[in-house]
Amino acid sequence: MKDPKGSVRSEKAIAKDATTQRYLPFSEIRDNLVLMKDGSSRMVVRVQALNFNLKSEEEQDAIIHAYQRFLNSLRFPIQIVVRSLKVDIESYILKLKNLAVKQTNSLLQEQTYQYISFLSNLIDLAQIMRKDFYIVVPYDGDEGKSVRDLSVFGIFQNFWSALSQEESVSSIREKRRSADRLKKANLERVQTIRSSLESIGLKAHVVEKDELVRLFIAYYNPKLGSELKIRSDLSDINIVS
Repeated sequence: MKDPKGSVRSEKAIAKDATTQRYLPFSEIRDNLVLMKDGSSRMVVRVQALNFNLKSEEEQDAIIHAYQRFLNSLRFPIQIVVRSLKVDIESYILKLKNLAVKQTNSLLQEQTYQYISFLSNLIDLAQIMRKDFYIVVPYDGDEGKSVRDLSVFGIFQNFWSALSQEESVSSIREKRRSADRLKKANLERVQTIRSSLESIGLKAHVVEKDELVRLFIAYYNPKLGSELKIRSDLSDINIVS
C-alpha cells in the first residue's frame, strides 16, 4: 500500500503553498524571466568576480574609471545584489575520505586523513566565505509611470502590495501574452549591461530558471533550500519535496 503522504500532496499542503505565494512580489518564472505581480519583469545577471587586489595600480584605476562610465551610461535602474555564503566542502571531504579508504599505502592514507582533519578545522575556525554577485535588470511595460521597486529579493518592501493583489484568470492570461514582449525588452537591457561589463573585464551570464528557483528558495528559506528538488519541465515555479 502506497504512502499517501509520499505520492499525493494533501489539500492542506497545497493551500499552504498558495497562501505563501501571496506574500511574494513575483508571480511566475518563465525560462529566465521573472514576472512580477505588478505586470513588470526582471532578469538576473550573475557576474564573475575578479581579484582587484592582484591588479597593478594603473589597472585598478582603469577598472574604477570603466565602472564609473558603466554606471553613468545606464538609462534605467538596476539592483546590485551581493550574497555572502559559507563555503561548503562536504562533497570534497567525502571524496577525500573515499580515496583514503581505497589507499593501499598506509603513509599516504594517514596523510590524507590529516589533510581532511586540517580542512574541517580550517572551515570551522576561519568561517571561510564566498561571495556571489548579481545584477537585477528590470523592465516596466509602462515606462511613463514612476519607477517601481525593482527588487525581487525584498519581501518587506512589497509586503502590503503583494498581500492586496489578487490575480484573476484573465490577468494571468494577459501576463502570459505579454511575456514575450517583456522578455525581448529585458534582453536588450541585459545585452547592454553584459557588453559594458565585458569592457571592464567582468564576465556575466543570465541566470536561468533552475538557478533562479534555487536562488529564491535559498534566500527566502535557507533551511528548506537544501531539501528540495526542482522540476524544470514546467513553465511556473514548481517545488517538489
